[in-house]
Amino acid sequence: MPKLAVFDIAGTIVSDDGVVISSFISAFSEVVPEVWAENDGDFLEYAHQTMGQSKIEVFRSLLGDDDLAAQAAEAFQAHYLTKLPEVHLFDGVVSMFEELRSAGIQVALNTGFNRNTLDIMLSTLGLTDHVDATATQVEAGEGRPSPAMIAHVASELRISAPADVAVVGDTTSDMEAATRFGSPLALGVLTGEHDEPALKGAGAHHVVPVVTDALPLLLKG
Repeated sequence: MPKLAVFDIAGTIVSDDGVVISSFISAFSEVVPEVWAENDGDFLEYAHQTMGQSKIEVFRSLLGDDDLAAQAAEAFQAHYLTKLPEVHLFDGVVSMFEELRSAGIQVALNTGFNRNTLDIMLSTLGLTDHVDATATQVEAGEGRPSPAMIAHVASELRISAPADVAVVGDTTSDMEAATRFGSPLALGVLTGEHDEPALKGAGAHHVVPVVTDALPLLLKG
């Protein structure tokens, strides 16, 4: 049984009904309208492919300019926060976290959102008192598919062995980060962007329909 379970947020423990993609569209339209008009299809395809990665890195890759990427990332976060009332936890998430913690498994979150957005989400969704640690790219130094955020929360919780850490997420980036970290239990969920073949191809040991289906696997280890 692991000592720590690290969960992604959007698409894994929360359903945002397309808010992430609409936030990308809003950011591109606001910051680089002419570039967006010429590249909307390619940009959206890349946003889907890289779901789970740090948002500013996605913008940097597409725009090739640090200043524009920073502006787009800020516009993205601002739009996402205006849509936060549309975001909701999947059924049973809080109960699952409490059951894990009761069993001695600490719970952490890692995300491609920035710290301000993450903190507002935690408060709005009522998660602040139900998790033991959280990480964004800023604290960890790198976003997914780097394992830096997993390593950051593990270190914060004084867990040194990758064998003691399980990872749960809905994207290939989540699974790649888990694999690179050395986690023996990478669990993919099908409520987000990527399908079972993609998740398994990226290193998932198991794939489940919804995040709460991961509970018995985590308790079993």
